[in-house]
Amino acid sequence: MNAHIQSLPDIRELKGEIIAGIIRDFGITKAAFFIRETIFQKIDYLETKDRLFGEKSAKELYAEITDWKKCQE
Repeated sequence: MNAHIQSLPDIRELKGEIIAGIIRDFGITKAAFFIRETIFQKIDYLETKDRLFGEKSAKELYAEITDWKKCQE
C-alpha cells in the first residue's frame, strides 16, 4: 500500500501567503486594519472553538461541511 502523506506547510510561509492574499484582495489600508484587529488580539482558542463547534465531533463537522458544499453546487 502506497499512501502519500502530505506534510504540513511551513507556518512562516503560510502566514506570508495569507497576508499577501489579504493585501492583494483588499488593499493595504483594509489589510492593515484587519491585521491590527485580528492577529494581534489575545484570543482564547478553546472558548472560540466551543462557541463555534460545541460538542460536535470531527465526523459531524465533516458531514455538515460536505452537505453545505453540495448545496452550493
